[in-house]
Amino acid sequence: MKIDWWLALPALFLALIGLLVLRSITPDLFANQLLFAAVSTAFFLIFSSLDYQILKSLHLPILVISILFILSPYLLGTHTRGAKRWLQIGQYTLQPSEIVKPFLLSSFSALSPSSLFLVLSFVPPWLIIFFQPDLGTSLVIFSGWSVIFLSRFSVKSVLSFFVIVATLIVPVYAFLLRPYQKDRLRTFIDPYHDPLGQGYHVIQSQIAVGSGQFLGRGLGHGTQSQLRFLPERHTDFIFASLSEELGFVGVASVFVLFAFLFWRIYHVSQRQTNPVISVFCLSSLSLLAFQSFINIAMNMGIAPITGITLPFLSYGGSSLVSLGIHLGILNSISQNTSARV
Repeated sequence: MKIDWWLALPALFLALIGLLVLRSITPDLFANQLLFAAVSTAFFLIFSSLDYQILKSLHLPILVISILFILSPYLLGTHTRGAKRWLQIGQYTLQPSEIVKPFLLSSFSALSPSSLFLVLSFVPPWLIIFFQPDLGTSLVIFSGWSVIFLSRFSVKSVLSFFVIVATLIVPVYAFLLRPYQKDRLRTFIDPYHDPLGQGYHVIQSQIAVGSGQFLGRGLGHGTQSQLRFLPERHTDFIFASLSEELGFVGVASVFVLFAFLFWRIYHVSQRQTNPVISVFCLSSLSLLAFQSFINIAMNMGIAPITGITLPFLSYGGSSLVSLGIHLGILNSISQNTSARV
């Protein structure tokens, strides 16, 4: 088994930065994150040794199993913060909608030659995740699926697709979004209308990002994160914690690492002669880039709060395991010559 280090090293350094920040702001969770990183690495190695053609040939069973896995929290899951997204496994929780991301994209990519089957395969898992409710994950999966769907059409058709999506914004807001999700959108427009309530997260995050300046306050010296003014400082708002303690230098390092990772995934996609494999790589790039952009924009107050974590840096085992699987598949595609024919 070979490793594409241009793919693996940026992810590794991002994870190390995440561990460094977590060690500073939530030292009691550091050991758990270190364990999650080790498990993620194991899955990366396992899927790196697996030929992508196997996943491609089993796309229908994988799709069915993924849907059943997403449904499992409704029957066996724990109810937390008004949602049923997690399975309790001992002292840890597992989020199925995170784990299935790479498998769903793999199945969608295999079905890409047929527009009808591509749509039919997307709707059930997406609706299940949306109504759990998990708006953030549903948007992330949609970003990956949309690249697969749009790859079949001309530029004119793509523009028409975006026009249709734009026309659906109002009815989705009016009839599908939960009250707390609508509150998040109102808060995005004017966080100071309720500074101690709905706007508190955004305001504290913006303060943390701005206070880091060039070199940061230093590890262990961030007032917003250390004094716990910043909610969810280790998950959704870890970028704000990083900005405060490591400053512009730390933020720039994260941006450069993400840029290298995204460039490498794009480069791998362009080396493929099999369009199904190429579109899987591009959809993976879209999913990871969208998730990263929305989280960072959310931390800076230029996007609504959606509960989307920052890949490789935020605390969470489900996210790291999913990323390990995803990168393992991409590494297999990059290194396995049989995937290029």
